[in-house]
Amino acid sequence: MTLLSPLQAEAHLQEVAQQFAQWRQSRVNPRGARIPELLWAEAIALADVLPPTRVARSLKLKPHALQRRRGDHGRPPVTARPLQSPAFVEVTPEPSLLAATEVEIQRPDGACLRIRYPAAGPSALAALLHTFLEPR
Repeated sequence: MTLLSPLQAEAHLQEVAQQFAQWRQSRVNPRGARIPELLWAEAIALADVLPPTRVARSLKLKPHALQRRRGDHGRPPVTARPLQSPAFVEVTPEPSLLAATEVEIQRPDGACLRIRYPAAGPSALAALLHTFLEPR
């Protein structure tokens, strides 16, 4: 099912309710037959747009069964975690800037900074180290 507006979902809910009714009438064993996965998929898609209790009531399902199928057991929806910066980024120097001196600093939070620079000495090393080490 494609993404629907709430108004379209209401109309589609009626269609799916009819499909559930037809399935219930056509099954051989009224107590033991499982709901087909296709009907569950429609119910879950509708519950993503409409209130799940409304969908369950219209389709004559137990609300907790629909929630279990959706994967939400009374928990609030999970939000995506923000992207984290990479743990390590390697910067390859030009061959003419081969390292003569190397400095490695590690902050208490575990962040590590390693700098290689030519023997002539970097002019901005002190400012860079101060920026890296200052508390956040």
